[in-house]
Amino acid sequence: MPRKYTGNTDGNFGSVRPGTTLLLKLCGKWFGATNLGTYSNRRMNNAKAKADPTNPAYLSVHASGRAVDLAYKDRAKGLEMWNFLLANTERLQIEEIHDYSYRWPKQDPSDKTSWGAGYRCSRGEGLAGVKIYDAKNNAGTPGGKWLHVELSPYMADNPEAFRAAWIDARKASGLK
Repeated sequence: MPRKYTGNTDGNFGSVRPGTTLLLKLCGKWFGATNLGTYSNRRMNNAKAKADPTNPAYLSVHASGRAVDLAYKDRAKGLEMWNFLLANTERLQIEEIHDYSYRWPKQDPSDKTSWGAGYRCSRGEGLAGVKIYDAKNNAGTPGGKWLHVELSPYMADNPEAFRAAWIDARKASGLK
């Protein structure tokens, strides 16, 4: 069932939130992910934000302290992380994931540009919430070797709840 997407409605938090820090730590431990960025009081990186530089609607979710960019060492680890997070979007209260290198299995093999894919909770849980990007509709960084992940305000503010959900997700996935 779709959930409400919070986006940047909670505004500039002033720092990274503790649940977001825990997400980063756990993805580092289990998938070898490294931090490309958490809190940053900045605007979105797109044409609409650049054309309307004072509109608060274009504040990056990174300013809310609920977003993290997770770099991975190789594509296999990136896919493993994507699949785990995607399978547990509801449990972990993930609101958005961007995978800038995802290649849809049905994509034309002659098309060498991978625009990626994005999950958003307002479209549904897991695969139901995924949109495959193309040249006109994308997250702006084709081929990037990282995942952008956004937590709900509740999980971002409650690391104990996030840790418990992570443990449940690992068990449900058959992982130790």
